[in-house]
This record gives sequence, structure tokens and C-alpha cells, in this order.
Amino acid sequence: MQKSLNKKYKYLLFDLDGTLLDTAREFHYSLNQLLNEEKLPSIDFSLVRNMVSDGAGALTTLGFGIDSANKDFESKKQKLLKIYEKVFLESSPFQGINDLIEELSRKNITWGIVTNKPKFYADQIFTKLKWNHKTDILICPDDVNNIGKPDPSSLNLAIKRKNFSKDETVYIGDNWRDIKAADNAQVDSILALYGYLDKESAANIKATFYIEQPIDIISFF
Repeated sequence: MQKSLNKKYKYLLFDLDGTLLDTAREFHYSLNQLLNEEKLPSIDFSLVRNMVSDGAGALTTLGFGIDSANKDFESKKQKLLKIYEKVFLESSPFQGINDLIEELSRKNITWGIVTNKPKFYADQIFTKLKWNHKTDILICPDDVNNIGKPDPSSLNLAIKRKNFSKDETVYIGDNWRDIKAADNAQVDSILALYGYLDKESAANIKATFYIEQPIDIISFF
């Protein structure tokens, strides 16, 4: 059940890939480029899109059918990221995100980003899109001893940096890790249904709220 919207928040934290930023095309290109180099079959875009929010490791598994226990896993993953480095800045925000950010600014709503994306990529995206002029909160695993979500460390750090309580904070993401991280940090959560989730996966994720499009977030403030 979705809770009442009577409660209003003061601090909004976003996941990045699949929530603010559509990175599926660039990851699809990078994975298939690597597979082509190694003379392996290409992977369909829809399969890549469904796994983007799980990170480069999951895409390595998708492409090569191996997991982190395999001796070649890390080298394949690093090759994938090397290709991705050449195209990652081509990613664009989802439709409606720029309008949402302008509305947040107009209403003086404090917001930030908490992502599992390494700082090397996230910081350059943050600057290119000029989000650094809108918020000073960009928390990556690098900021918390390389611990990613669903561990709550990155969310807790973002909350600590602003003068808001956990009760005044809400976290929005498109992946089970995001919602679990919010649960672990004891903050409310919003599941973004416009991102990469299929309906079956979304039905199994128990968030506090669910939204169909970015601008719906404004109703929480």
C-alpha cells in the first residue's frame, strides 16, 4: 500500500543511473563493442536496459556468462569500463528530469544525488549537466570506503551533510538496491517506474511510494 501524501518532505535524494540519467544506450554500445572485439554474439538492447542499474559487473555477467568468482571476470569488467569511458558523457537525463530540477530550484527544495556510480564518472556527469550549480550533494561509493547500496552508508552521509532529519528525507531510485538502502537508512523511498524496471520486478519491490513520471515528485513537497 502507498502511504498518504499528507506527509511532506524537505530533503530529496536521487539515485543516478535509471532515475535521473538514461545510460542504457551507452552501456549497450560498450558491452557489444567488447563482445564484438572478442568475437562473441551481441546482446539485445532490452536485456542490457533491464540490467543497467545493477552496474558493470552485472553487464559483464550478462555478456560473458561468468560471475565474480571467474578468474577472467575482473579483466572483462575493466575492459568494458574502458570502452564506456569514451562514451559515458553522451548520456542524457530522462524526459522530464530537467523540468523537475528547475521546479525544485524554483521551490527552493534541497536535493542531492546518492549513487553507486564511481566518482570518476559521476562527477564529470554532474558538472557537464551543470547540476553542480543546483546542489552540492553528490555521494558515491568512493566517499564511504567504496561501500555501495544497499548498504546505507552513502545515504547516511548525504543526510549528515544537511540539516534535515531522516523523517524529513526521501530517497528515489529505480532498483531494489535503492529501496533496500532507504530501508536500511530508515528513510522513506520512492520507486521510479519510468526507469529500467519491468512490471514484474517493480511488483516485487516494496517502496513507500511509486511514481510514473519525474514531475510527480513535486507532490511530495
